[in-house]
Amino acid sequence: MPVYLRVHHVELTAIGFLSTIASAWTLKVFWSPLVDAFGTYRRWIVIAVLVMAICMAAFAVMPETAGPAFWTIIAIFAIASATQDLAVDAFTIRATPPELVGPVNSIRVAAYRTALIVGGGGLVALSGVIGWRGSFAASGIIAVAVLIVALRLPDDCGGRDDRKSITDLFRGLGQWLRRPRAGVLLAIVLLYRLGELAIYAMIKPYWVDRGYSPAEIGTITAVIGVIISILGAIAGGAIVARIGLYRAMLWLGAAQIASNLGYALVATTHAGRWAIYAAAIVENIGYGLGTGAFLAFLMAICDRERAATEYAMLTAAFGLTRVVIGTPSGWIAQNHGYAAYFWLTVLLGIPGLLLVPFAKEGILSGSVDQ
Repeated sequence: MPVYLRVHHVELTAIGFLSTIASAWTLKVFWSPLVDAFGTYRRWIVIAVLVMAICMAAFAVMPETAGPAFWTIIAIFAIASATQDLAVDAFTIRATPPELVGPVNSIRVAAYRTALIVGGGGLVALSGVIGWRGSFAASGIIAVAVLIVALRLPDDCGGRDDRKSITDLFRGLGQWLRRPRAGVLLAIVLLYRLGELAIYAMIKPYWVDRGYSPAEIGTITAVIGVIISILGAIAGGAIVARIGLYRAMLWLGAAQIASNLGYALVATTHAGRWAIYAAAIVENIGYGLGTGAFLAFLMAICDRERAATEYAMLTAAFGLTRVVIGTPSGWIAQNHGYAAYFWLTVLLGIPGLLLVPFAKEGILSGSVDQ
């Protein structure tokens, strides 16, 4: 969507508003009890995917503008997608035998990353061949294919006694906040990836404004970028296992901040094609390394007995960071320039890193052995 909007000359301020719409993936925790309480998870998946397919069909036939109808449809799409995410997670937990949890999660991670390539860079690149209408139509066809698979899923009526209410969510959050150094740990959740989230919001509009085609943007920033970030995340996980979570948080956090320097330098010097390619590669390496450390950190600070509730609340808090920095990102870039904004993202990554030493005891009390 950032590429589509910028190609159609939508202002950066409006593009930044996409982060507000994306808050559906953060706020979904508040309507998760509805998914638990009514119907089956399969039914929720089917309805959500059907709505997503209809939204893509609407994009394919509507005028290529970003008027009120566009923003309404994309908001509906975001809510449906977040609801599908809830239902798929719940269905997987209910349907997966304990002995298959590892293999199933490996398949899910691989499928998710493949979807990032297909649904992100792949469809952007395809728009350069068959146009944006054709690209949206292709995404609708993919959604219909997923719908057919969803219709063939087994039913999952299950019992209602193990389903969570909104009261349970807040009770779990209260228990977590009473643990030692909870304030510092929560601050790290909110700030550790702030610089990375900030730069991510404006990377694709920057490529558009530098004159690159949608096909090239999709190939470099999404397809190649996602592959590199996967390798970075694998490397980050290996580093955490080798040197421990605390030291990995420091070193990988520093690498995450440093990776933003590439775009800052390119935007400042107006460097050429190979420099911007290098900036994209370096940024995705830093993104992957930071992801490896941060996900290990989230797991370490969750109580094993309340892991599901606490992890859901922490990821929701982390999602707020994306909304807070993403919404004004377009205004800042538009009024002060990309160079100033990218340098700002470097600075935004520093506070979270500086907080890590104050949480050393909190990290050590987690599930990752130091």
